Amino acid sequence: MARMLILVVDRDNDIGESTGWSTPIVGIDQVRRAALEFAVARPEDSDVNVMFAGIQMYERLRSEGRDVEIAVVGGDARDLVRADLRISEQLRDLKERLGFEEVLLVSDGAEDEAIIPIVQSFARVVGVRRVVVEQMRGIEETYILLGRYIKKAVMEPRFSRLFLGIPGLLLLSLVGLYVSGYLDYAAAIAGLLIGGAMVIRGFNLEEKIYEFWGSSPIMFIASTLSTISLVTGVALMVNSLRNYGLTVHGLGDGISASTPFIGLSVFSILVGKAVVKLINRDVKVWHDIVGMVLTVIGIVAFSNLGDALLLLPQNPGSQGLRMVLFESGFVQLMLVGIGVSGLLTLIATLIERKLQS
Repeated sequence: MARMLILVVDRDNDIGESTGWSTPIVGIDQVRRAALEFAVARPEDSDVNVMFAGIQMYERLRSEGRDVEIAVVGGDARDLVRADLRISEQLRDLKERLGFEEVLLVSDGAEDEAIIPIVQSFARVVGVRRVVVEQMRGIEETYILLGRYIKKAVMEPRFSRLFLGIPGLLLLSLVGLYVSGYLDYAAAIAGLLIGGAMVIRGFNLEEKIYEFWGSSPIMFIASTLSTISLVTGVALMVNSLRNYGLTVHGLGDGISASTPFIGLSVFSILVGKAVVKLINRDVKVWHDIVGMVLTVIGIVAFSNLGDALLLLPQNPGSQGLRMVLFESGFVQLMLVGIGVSGLLTLIATLIERKLQS
């Protein structure tokens, strides 16, 4: 007969945090003691019922002559990914210690049951016992449950970020707009914040940002600065076109206002890549240095072009536009930039080949 493990799942580790027990908790005596201590500490928590349901299942199967053991595994209240990794490590330890082949999962809802694929990587799941706590339907009990959920939303980090963080940010934004006299933009700001939060949560960008920061803090900072600069530059261009329309003066004002920010966006990425290559002693850092030189020349060229377009009449004609390209120095600067970049590339290539030989 295959050995079975009655597995009590506490994904947010309420049991460990409330009683001080370190999971995994193995054996009927240990689990019973932990259940009693947890029941005294938090009698209202549904995990109490889950633990006693697991003990009941253990005793029943034991009385039927089955080879069965019981254990409690706990995760992490702050991060579900960290919780699943911790549970996986505990299951690996239990597998080595107990040698079970089958698992009967005991939980209080779908959130804990999300670890079933993890459990299946260690043993066959033969059943899931979901413990549903019976409640009276009176108004008093409803208010008690509502109070517990509000407390959970306030005290537990993974819920408080959603139920307190975003509303708090909206409230601060509204107050700031009211004080500065821009309350008319409240709907747009609120939509931006809520939409941004939905995108970040929907595409799990939070975890990707953490991974990006862990892999290269320098590139993370450079990318953040680049994104802010690019958004600012595009916003200035749109604002100019909205004020002047799609005219010569609109393009001139947009180019003149947005060029420094768009140039800074490109320059930030190149500087970040160059610093990383310098740290790694990569000789190909000259690629980014050439890019920085060309970017600086491009910023000057486009700024001059934008200023020159603002001085033209409303309908300059094609001849006037061709003249301004040369009189502003745009064409000459771009040709100089291409020439300097080519020369620097040639010199750097020769030095690189010499170093490699």
